[in-house]
Amino acid sequence: MNKKQFFSILLVAMWALLTLAACTPAEEPKGETFDASYVFTSATDGDVDLTDDFVLYNADFAADGSVKVVINYLNMLQTRNGKYTVSGDVVTETSDGKTYTYRIFGDILLTTFEDGGTQISVTLTRKAADDDKVKAVDFESVLFGDDINDTKKFNYCPAILTETDDSGNTVMHIWYCTNKDSGIIMDHIGYRTGVLQKDGKWLFSDEKIVLAPTEGTWDGRHTCDPAVIKGEFRMGGQTYNYLMAYLGCTTEDYQKNETGLAVAKDIGGPWVKVDSVNPIVPWYDDGDMATEQGKYESWQGTSRIYWGTGMPSLVSVDGKGEVLLFYSSTLRGTGVRRLDLSDIDHPVTKFTTSLSHNGIVNSRGLKCNVGIADFAFDPVAKRLYVTGVTNDKLPEDVTKTLVNSHSLLAYVDGLGDMEAVCAALQGGSYKWNVVGYVGPSDTGWNRNHNPGMVRSALGYVPSSNKIGVVVSTGNNDWPNENIFTYRLFGHWFEIK
Repeated sequence: MNKKQFFSILLVAMWALLTLAACTPAEEPKGETFDASYVFTSATDGDVDLTDDFVLYNADFAADGSVKVVINYLNMLQTRNGKYTVSGDVVTETSDGKTYTYRIFGDILLTTFEDGGTQISVTLTRKAADDDKVKAVDFESVLFGDDINDTKKFNYCPAILTETDDSGNTVMHIWYCTNKDSGIIMDHIGYRTGVLQKDGKWLFSDEKIVLAPTEGTWDGRHTCDPAVIKGEFRMGGQTYNYLMAYLGCTTEDYQKNETGLAVAKDIGGPWVKVDSVNPIVPWYDDGDMATEQGKYESWQGTSRIYWGTGMPSLVSVDGKGEVLLFYSSTLRGTGVRRLDLSDIDHPVTKFTTSLSHNGIVNSRGLKCNVGIADFAFDPVAKRLYVTGVTNDKLPEDVTKTLVNSHSLLAYVDGLGDMEAVCAALQGGSYKWNVVGYVGPSDTGWNRNHNPGMVRSALGYVPSSNKIGVVVSTGNNDWPNENIFTYRLFGHWFEIK
């Protein structure tokens, strides 16, 4: 008799007891609690094996009497958050006005799952303590986040800063767009740190939400797409050491996004929004508001949207308060502003221009614009690098969002310092040289979009020989909405 047959016989023996109590009107449970996590092993309906119909069935019981159950049955994700008690070998879960009953047999937990009146017998097995340990990962893999089958959360559009800490460890700071609550699409900015291990892998911390929408303001619906650099920024009589640019909006339909700023004294926060100037780049950019409002109104009900501004990137000009702010813009394509934010309550704009896309081609060799771009300066090779999307959709993406399958890395040569970078951007006569692309064949995911470069605190590349890019991956077709498949995946470009 194999293990699956044993479980089937055991489940049949328990069937009568479990069916009576599997799903009944709830009463407040009383009894003991315990602390354990169980994972899916098998499922049967009488003699019919239904194990393959379940992607997962996890039950996490906490010592405080709370329980979280996550089920993926026939590619439909369900999550229950409730309470539980233990009495002898019977566990009673109360969630959303119903009760669910389990029986404990050593490390085995037996329960039932209802599908259209059919009671499916389910076997769960207790996880070993080592299964809960955070594991180090390769850079060229999904860096962190729950399995896409387990949750409705997303991670995308990263900003990455690396440094060496006081103990000599190489630390990666990474900010990214995420949703605080599973299944709720409301963008927040998450933050983690990764420490490089001796074997070359990275060990990442738990997520911390560092910036959230402020109800009733310009970023009351979403805060996302961060960019971070180090410098010296005075606000309200205090000096802050870190600057974040980010996208905010009040809309539900991807329109009229705007770009704002926040500052922090320490790299991990807390972050303070610069309310005196936000949004630093409004939805109409530096255009005439009435004219752009006319465009916005004329596009409603058509296939066009007035996206606004956002997806920022920051590079320090002087190591202090002067920065280059790059951003996506309906008016300009990719806008570039040189700003003096030394006194951030009174910003000075030294120039505003649009990025040239001369030399940019996609993975099929077709001329295109580079979008959703991140930038970094290489003072050794005297180059300005850009990574961004290239209007590739291979495989074809026919969804409403039409997200790119490839991101690219390219550079402009012959730029001796940041003043030369600024002069070239203003002059507009530069040409980009494409290094290469990261796409489905590199990551195994249909979508590879919203990339960020691995950079130093000032927005410089740490190495001239190898450039790290972290793309936002995802699927084109997913039962629980494609955005919930977005994860962050690293890729190295070797520079010759």
